[in-house]
Formats: sequence, C-alpha cells, structure tokens
Amino acid sequence: MKYKFENKVEFYITNVCNLTCENCNRYNNYNFRGWQRWSDYADIYRKWSDHIELKNVVIMGGEPLLNPTIIEWITGLTDVFKCGIQVLTNGTRLNNVPGLYDALAQTRSRGGPITGHIQISLHNTDHFAQLQQNIKSFLSTIREEYGTAIGVIPKNDPWGKMYYSVRDVNDVLVNVHLANSFYTASIQPTAAGRFTLHNSDPVIAHEKCGFAQYKCYHFIRGKLYKCGPVALMPEFDEQFNLDISKPDRKLLHGYRPLTVESWSRKSLRWLEHIDDPIAQCKFCPQTFASKIIYPVVKHSKA
Repeated sequence: MKYKFENKVEFYITNVCNLTCENCNRYNNYNFRGWQRWSDYADIYRKWSDHIELKNVVIMGGEPLLNPTIIEWITGLTDVFKCGIQVLTNGTRLNNVPGLYDALAQTRSRGGPITGHIQISLHNTDHFAQLQQNIKSFLSTIREEYGTAIGVIPKNDPWGKMYYSVRDVNDVLVNVHLANSFYTASIQPTAAGRFTLHNSDPVIAHEKCGFAQYKCYHFIRGKLYKCGPVALMPEFDEQFNLDISKPDRKLLHGYRPLTVESWSRKSLRWLEHIDDPIAQCKFCPQTFASKIIYPVVKHSKA
C-alpha cells in the first residue's frame, strides 16, 4: 500500500531567484547558486511513485521559471504522480518561458485530475497593475475573474480566498496571494559581512515554525526532507561558510532525509516522526518579527 500525503508536497528545483526579498526563508535573496535538471532525477521520482501517492504537487524555488528545465518538471511530475500541479512563482517571468502555457493546459490530458495552476506570490502591491496585465497576456480568453481590487478578498471567490483569481477557457488558473511581509529567517547576515544561524530552543522554534504548522514537506534532489531550511542550510553553508561553531556545523550537516533506496528500511519510523521537532530546529528563530519587504530585481539599481 502506498503512503498517501494529504497535504501538498513541495518540489524545490532552484536556488536562483531574480528578486531580493529580505528574510526569504529559502535564502534566495542572496547569491545562492544551484538548480536541478529534471532528467537527472526523473528515474528517482518514478521509483518514489511506487511508494507514495501525492494529492498536490508544488514546484517552487527560488524562482522556478528560471530553471531551464521547468517545462520538463511540469510534464514529468504530472506523468509520474498523476496529480494536480501548482507552479509557485513571483510572476515576473510568466511571458518569458516558451511552452509554459501549453504545458499547464495539457496537464489534464497527461493524467492530472485538474489542470495546471500558477500560484503567484505578490511581494509588492505597487506591482499589481503590471502583474495583472502580464497574467491576461499569458492566458487565453478569460472565463472567470475574481478580486480585481488587490487587498479586497471577494466574497464569491471559489478558489480559496485569493486576492486575485482568473481562469481561462482552457481551465488554466492563475491565483495571486499577497506575500509582502516576511518573518525572520533562519540565516541572518552578521556585522562582519558573514552569515550565521540562531541558537534557539528547538521545541519552541518548532512550535512557532510555519513549515511545521503547514506541513511543508520538501523533495529536493530526489530526497524527502521535513522542511526546506533543513535541506538548504547545509547547502548554503557549503557556498558561504556560515559563522557557526564546529559542533553546530556537524549538527547542521547531520540531518538525514528519506531516500527512495532507504524506503523499505526507514520509511515507517521516519514518516511517523516527520511532524516532530528535530535537533536542527535550534537553527531557526523561536521569536519572530514580521517585516514589510521591498524587493527589487537583482543587479538593478532600483
């Protein structure tokens, strides 16, 4: 019997982003490098499909539309898991990815029970007018549209109280939610120009953690992680050499994700405890401060 994930499962495919959002919880506001080619992991995810059933897949980053193989990720994950596909993006590159619309429109014919879905995180309300224009250029003839006034949640919105939702005649859906306020991230810059982590009570940090509350499990490079930070903090350390002690570095790199090769030996216990605190939770904040962000395009003067 397959293990069924009732919540969405996030497939993180790139560290690269074109925006700088302070306190990005996946650290893409820095010069964080690395992306994943679908063909390198396709066979691994096919093996995973023998063991797990997914209800909803989220493709994310970074900015997933900067991954050169994004179309292959959309069509490949649809073929493998036969479920709904959501691409979580900042929306700036909707019309810059050849084949994106067709890939989303064809997800149902490829085995998905629902059509492809673009979910946009709007990081600055001043950008909404341009975003709305980009969305309408991206879609075919509009069939339904809700919430055209950003910040006003429409009472008749059937798609989860989005700020703006639009669906076209081919059932391609674009939702926009407002994400212009970020909480304190686990990785923080130091006065000396380096980066460091928190030293929290792991139980308290876990209780406050949005990843834990919303069960944001992550597939990264074919491995299943409890959350995004526990996967990405070690990778960030390899690129930036975090200002942390040797014991903390050992702990940081000591987390073991679930692999498809270890499924028969470890899956039962691993999944039983997936929602429990882990020692690495100490590196995330136990007190949070929410702050309005003002992202700009990287390498621009704005």
